[in-house]
Amino acid sequence: MKIPISMPSLYEEDKQLAIKAIEDGYIANGEQIGEFENKFAAFCNKKYGVTCSNGTVALHLAIKALNLPAGAEVILPAMTIVSCLSAVVENNLTPIFCDSDPNTWNVDFSSIRSKITKKTVAVLLVDTYGLVVNFQELQSLKRDYPSLIIIEDASEAHGGTSFGKKAGSLGDISTFSFYANKIVTTGEGGIVLTDDYDTYQRLLSLRNLNFIDRKKYIHSEAGFNFRLTNLQCCLGLGQLQNIDKTIYHRKRIALEYNRLFEGYSSIQTPYNDENHSNVYWYYTILIKSNYNQVVQALQANQIDYRHFFHPLHKQPFFHNNQSLPVAELLSATGLILPTYNQLTSNQIEHIAQTIIQQL
Repeated sequence: MKIPISMPSLYEEDKQLAIKAIEDGYIANGEQIGEFENKFAAFCNKKYGVTCSNGTVALHLAIKALNLPAGAEVILPAMTIVSCLSAVVENNLTPIFCDSDPNTWNVDFSSIRSKITKKTVAVLLVDTYGLVVNFQELQSLKRDYPSLIIIEDASEAHGGTSFGKKAGSLGDISTFSFYANKIVTTGEGGIVLTDDYDTYQRLLSLRNLNFIDRKKYIHSEAGFNFRLTNLQCCLGLGQLQNIDKTIYHRKRIALEYNRLFEGYSSIQTPYNDENHSNVYWYYTILIKSNYNQVVQALQANQIDYRHFFHPLHKQPFFHNNQSLPVAELLSATGLILPTYNQLTSNQIEHIAQTIIQQL
């Protein structure tokens, strides 16, 4: 039987809240939108939250709300989802790619520092595969460059921490995705978090077509219909109630994979230490030998997987000759394995042995 890469972790609370919204007729607009925004922002130790239609939109909306000067430079990791690049480019900004840390697979802060110029206005950090970026290194960067705006994409790390700081709390503005494979899901969906009231008001306006007078259809400027529905926010409220259960299963799965891969020098397992709580959005490994054979074996055994992100500086539509060796190595050797609540110990054993047999 095929083992999928992911399955949504849905709970009875999600269903009951969604059913009530349907029965009450509040499937588009409703009170649960604000309730979910407030509760999720509080969970991440932020003052304000503005939901939107997906995580890519959240990044676009966040950067748009900052009013950064056209052409200014934004530093971001090369080894991440293309949504980060799209959000920078679509806001008329210049992306500058930095390399990854070979142990954590998050941004290499020394690489960030080497990319800073007089044109740099912001750094877009990504909490990769469940691990929050190093808070102490970020604090050091901010002390040295206090004018830099920090944008945190925490879409892969709901509930994770670095030195006690929650994912989503590290950025001046932060974003999450609530896609079906995320730790908190609304099917599709996203949110932008901020502590700044003026930014919050701008986000609310931008999300909803910048209405001045809704009845007369008068708008202050061009905006977007980036709204999330009340029905989806009902799902989100149920998900948030049960986030500890979902994270428990992610950590359970990671411990089982770690135990099975222990002692194999050609497998590098995910980073975790006493200062970081990795929530393992996906369980990820590096395969340092026989990579192609491992992939073929997974396919033959109907085990779904994904490669690590293809580096942004090597994308066909944005290719350049820059060398970012760690990002390129991660992309060439990284594998994402099935990770979801319903995954059993027998399935984890089968996946691990399928890989081990090819080494």
